[in-house]
Amino acid sequence: MPNVTKAPLKLMLLEDNAADADLVSEYIELSNLSCEILVASRLAEGIKILQEVSFDVVLLDLSLPDSNGIDTLTAVQKIAGSEVIIVLTGADDEALSLSALQSGAQDYLFKDTLSSEVLSRSIRYSLERANLLKRLKVHNRETEYREALLRRIFDANTDAMLILTDECEIKFLNPAAGYLLDAKPKSLIGEIFPFDVRGGQRTELEIPGEANSFRLVELKAVELVWEGESSMLVVLRDISEHREAEVSLQHERARLDVIIDSIADSVIATDSDRRVERINAEAARMIGIEKETAQGQALGEVLSLKDTESAKPIEDLGLLLTERGEEDSVEYRLVPKSGEPVLVHAAMRTISANDGVTCGEVFIFRNVTRSKEPEDGLFQNEKLQSISQLAGGIAHDFNNILTAVLGNISVARMGLGENHAESEKLHLAEKAALQAKTLTQQLLTFSKGGTPLLEATTLDQLVEDCAQFILRGSNVRCELEKDADLWPVDADKGQIGQVVNNLVINADQSMASGGILRISLSNLRNDRKQVQRLAAGDYVAIAVQDEGMGIPPDNLKRIFDPYFTTKEDGNGLGLASSYSIVQNHKGSIIVDSVVGAGSTFTVFLPKSATAETAEDVEANTPDDEEETVHSGNGSILVMDDMEAMLMVAGEIIGMLGYEVTLTSDGEEAIEAYKAAKESGEPFSAVVFDLTVPGGMGGEEACNILREYDPDLLAIASSGYSTSNIMSDWESSGFNAVVPKPYRIKEMSSTLHSLLG
Repeated sequence: MPNVTKAPLKLMLLEDNAADADLVSEYIELSNLSCEILVASRLAEGIKILQEVSFDVVLLDLSLPDSNGIDTLTAVQKIAGSEVIIVLTGADDEALSLSALQSGAQDYLFKDTLSSEVLSRSIRYSLERANLLKRLKVHNRETEYREALLRRIFDANTDAMLILTDECEIKFLNPAAGYLLDAKPKSLIGEIFPFDVRGGQRTELEIPGEANSFRLVELKAVELVWEGESSMLVVLRDISEHREAEVSLQHERARLDVIIDSIADSVIATDSDRRVERINAEAARMIGIEKETAQGQALGEVLSLKDTESAKPIEDLGLLLTERGEEDSVEYRLVPKSGEPVLVHAAMRTISANDGVTCGEVFIFRNVTRSKEPEDGLFQNEKLQSISQLAGGIAHDFNNILTAVLGNISVARMGLGENHAESEKLHLAEKAALQAKTLTQQLLTFSKGGTPLLEATTLDQLVEDCAQFILRGSNVRCELEKDADLWPVDADKGQIGQVVNNLVINADQSMASGGILRISLSNLRNDRKQVQRLAAGDYVAIAVQDEGMGIPPDNLKRIFDPYFTTKEDGNGLGLASSYSIVQNHKGSIIVDSVVGAGSTFTVFLPKSATAETAEDVEANTPDDEEETVHSGNGSILVMDDMEAMLMVAGEIIGMLGYEVTLTSDGEEAIEAYKAAKESGEPFSAVVFDLTVPGGMGGEEACNILREYDPDLLAIASSGYSTSNIMSDWESSGFNAVVPKPYRIKEMSSTLHSLLG
């Protein structure tokens, strides 16, 4: 190890007495210190030297020719930098010595007791003491700096930070803590922290906020020493927004899963390594794999594709689609895990981050196997449109015929009187004709004129009658339960009856070997917790539960699709039309099924807005036997395209005391109305048939006459219409409606209400 030679100490001696200066120099030479000494006899001379040269030690006599006492020390200190000052004094003056030490001297020596050993020891100790003080000063400065830095960090930190004693007394806190605890920081100093704190643990707690709200806070605590005492650093982080973001992200992921699962095409999302991250239900079904099994696997392990021409396996679908461009859709043959291969169109979309780096792809597969076959779907759609048009035409003509029948029966009953022997037979015939209205309502369900005619009604008797009728002769037994105070609903009895019929028929057919069909009717106050897919409000629930084989999950998703059926002789329209009817009633229909255990279809219909109880419905339901035929006067214009209907309408209105003019279409009615108006003998009201095949109907004619005469009193009378006039006549320019088929009493009541 090489020898390290220390540089000699550089000493300055300020002494005006030459003998004393020589003595001190001699003592230094006799000591074992390696020193270089420079002597100055005056303060001014010493200061000049100190300004130019640095020394390790300054030996200072306080009594100099140009300075004396502590002033000498002070003058040297102003110039000296890191020099150690040792005071030499000739007098044994303790007060002066103490004052010198207090003013910054490292030591003081009496000249009378001075020796080489004393001087050597004083120089060494003074240097060591000076170095120690220097290090201490540096340490204190660093400590102050670190404490100031720590406080600045505390103050700038957005997390709440507190220093607690072992007794949880708050010693220090940053502004963020005051904001979180809703108090001024100074007011909390000395208070006890109100929450349980354990070092090294992380907990969550709720802190009250504004307006009865709470903030979720994460608490972490670590032990430390603060200002020389054992303390605890507590960090509070407001994680309310973070937790809300997590919940929002979970909801977004769930929403995305629902959206992807609702897509008819097969969708597979992969990460940057082309491993499956998401796969929708249709893709899992088409491939024949469970969604959970597919996740995390390489796309090539999940998907087996072949070229349609060469039948060669596709090794890297992403590369092929990238080369072709994302806008292209390529046709491949997909080989599922089980079952027959299907023909698919494959397309790919790249998922890029904000920096443009690709982080995944989305592959879309459309099953085009069926499109290569005859266009059965288009044919089915055209067939349904034909059925719709046919049903509408039949409903229109049938209602006209029923009106003619009912009208003639009503006229005959009125002519014979209620006490005539044949009057009861006519009454029975009238009831039978009215029952035929149900048939037209079923026809209208398959046509565009199926807008429900809502009226307050109770469902228990309707449901019971439908179930008894469908199950007559069946080996299925029906059990019906209902709430004692079942609410009424606003419903079209004919259409809701058809819904119940369809559900009971399906339940009966699912239990070929017999069983129990349970039907329950109950009131439901839904706040989205009971039935999440149902809007909040009051409903009457009709639950139809069977003990059949249940519905497989794949079929359950398509159960309400038009044309979808698993029956050999089915047409797939029963549940589709039921779904449409319930939607038009602003309700909802859901299904729960377990394979091998049965199915439950539940229909929710809104509570009536006009009737609160079943008694209200009965009170508002007119009694046919107590209705009164009102006579009147004035002239009535009737427009209808059916001659027999015109004749009956003319006879009915004429028997009521009105003068009747008959027209066969809209143009003729407009001409007759204007002629009467201009002659000074206007019509009191006009009865319009809405549908006139090949001619102007009542809606158009009414609008034209309404512009001509704003005081027009118009009555719509139809059993079928492609518009919603019969259910919303007030918004269509009409003053009243008389649905076909009608009797003399309905027409009498409407004319009396309008004309008084």
